Amino acid sequence: MRSIDIKGLAVFEIASGREIGKVSELLINAQEKSVQYLVIDVPNWYFGSYVIPFNQTEGIGEDAVIIESESLIKKLNDDPEAIKLVESGVTLIGSKVLTKKGKHIGKVTEIYIDENDGRVIGCELADNNIAVKGIIPVKHALTFGRDALIVDEKTEDNLLSTAEELEQELALMVSDDFPPFTDDEADGSEPEPEGDESADGNGRRAVKLYEQKQREYLLGRTVKEDVYDNNGNLIIKKGEKITKEVLDKAAASITLKELLLHV
Repeated sequence: MRSIDIKGLAVFEIASGREIGKVSELLINAQEKSVQYLVIDVPNWYFGSYVIPFNQTEGIGEDAVIIESESLIKKLNDDPEAIKLVESGVTLIGSKVLTKKGKHIGKVTEIYIDENDGRVIGCELADNNIAVKGIIPVKHALTFGRDALIVDEKTEDNLLSTAEELEQELALMVSDDFPPFTDDEADGSEPEPEGDESADGNGRRAVKLYEQKQREYLLGRTVKEDVYDNNGNLIIKKGEKITKEVLDKAAASITLKELLLHV
């Protein structure tokens, strides 16, 4: 999701179904390379800007931002962390893009955000005439700075053309972070003991850690298409969020790694 797709969205609370305000800005944490707060314009509130932490939103969709309660919104001036981010001045959009060796390759005209956790996953690169050159995957970004985005030397050779390519690369990157499946793990069975008891214990702990990391990443994410098990039974519909129940069902019938390919 692009920043322009989030700015201007109406914010609704679940408690009453009432519209609270609209998103006006995004506050970026340069160290985490993520959007940490949404700045909210609230009608009839004349005493400064208001913010809500990104991780306290229930969902960010095409038409609205959903929060549990209006009480989660705070005055920006009452939140030291939000003030710190404003003072840092990191907005990315409009920033120069410089390689580590000091070559100016363009400027950022848009950013792509994972709507599930706020991570910046890519930056749109344009030349001086605002002609888009491509999308920089965030793995090539070294520093989010006040005045410039510093990238590695391979950036221009690894630009992506579409948001779909960016999402595919993100899914592959996450998949590569996990250790490979063994045949036993793939069919859902427990790994066979190997060697002494200590080795077996370490192996089982590694398998549990592997599954835990997958579950943490997948929980709450939205699937891009219908997902079926090996018998053709529907596990989750396109556009739905992954719940604990869906994770359990997927783990029992296909694999969590297969589910990664659909988010």
